[in-house]
Amino acid sequence: MTDAPKVVVAAAAEQCDLITRALEQAGVDCELICEPRDCSDAPLCRWLAPEQLNDPSRVLLALEDAIATLEQTRHAFRSRQLAALRYRLNALLQSLSDQPL
Repeated sequence: MTDAPKVVVAAAAEQCDLITRALEQAGVDCELICEPRDCSDAPLCRWLAPEQLNDPSRVLLALEDAIATLEQTRHAFRSRQLAALRYRLNALLQSLSDQPL
């Protein structure tokens, strides 16, 4: 997965090459996505429709969402049990991410 921001463009394939060159000339560090297969994060790219994701990818996305929710609300609840759950889910996500989809 790349850390560069993603730019999603709805354009004809020949225009994507022009857009890519223009972004490079402007010094914009990004990943241009003209089609879903262009995304380096596929099949986990959030720009893809959920029906295009396979079941393991959906599980990973659900785990990421649950962990993000627990992280965002951790100061509101200050629960050791929720913190432990977050750590367990993170460990599970990491172990699943190491396996091929």
